[in-house]
Amino acid sequence: MSAEHGHILLIDDDPDMHLAVETILAREGHTVTCHQTGPDGLEAMRREPPALVLLDIMLTHPTEGLQLAAEMRRDARLEKIPIIIVSSIGQAVIEEMVREEFGGALFVDACLEKPFDPPALRTTVQRILKRETMGA
Repeated sequence: MSAEHGHILLIDDDPDMHLAVETILAREGHTVTCHQTGPDGLEAMRREPPALVLLDIMLTHPTEGLQLAAEMRRDARLEKIPIIIVSSIGQAVIEEMVREEFGGALFVDACLEKPFDPPALRTTVQRILKRETMGA
């Protein structure tokens, strides 16, 4: 399976989100694995690194997703996996949280605000995966 149609890992505490993302991306040929907590998702990534991670920010605590993204960027095996933040709090708030929590830049590849429409999810995933397959 090519990276363009690869394994996608979703980390989100909402089971409805799991179903929606699986349904939307399965139609595009992607396999989606879902986890509700950062530690579960991180363990899964370390067992089988995905082509892409869709990551909510607010999991068991308000910045768990951002902490997980930062941990991925510090791990040599996971640092190059693209991350798309999917959150209801909006990109401006996310960027402020990153500045306050980590004192720096946003270390993700894209952000989608919930609720997002299916075409936005498909387009963003396709764009990021295509970029990765082209070596950008």
